[in-house]
Amino acid sequence: MRRLSLIHRDQRGQASVEFAGVLTWLLLAALFVWQLMLVTWAFSQASNAARTASRVDGRGGDAVKAGREALSRGLRDGSRIRMEGERAVVRVRIPILVPGLDSDDMVAERDAELPG
Repeated sequence: MRRLSLIHRDQRGQASVEFAGVLTWLLLAALFVWQLMLVTWAFSQASNAARTASRVDGRGGDAVKAGREALSRGLRDGSRIRMEGERAVVRVRIPILVPGLDSDDMVAERDAELPG
């Protein structure tokens, strides 16, 4: 009986240590998935803005303004929209969750042109 109580006492904090270790990996996985979602969102927004700018340009409107308005507010700063003939090119900075890792080179670029 004494031997069982010694074994039980030695393993008292093991569950807490294992939980802390697993929780760390779960948080890192969640951070990674969230960052992937932000990258996907940036590319989707850039595609939508390029299509909108191309449509407005085809109708004779201000394509750059329409493309910028099609972007979510969080992506408008640092975005670049330009027209190359009938093709609209949109570049947006990809939001990065970890401070200090963002760069001007991390951009989502998409273009669109009305068929015709």
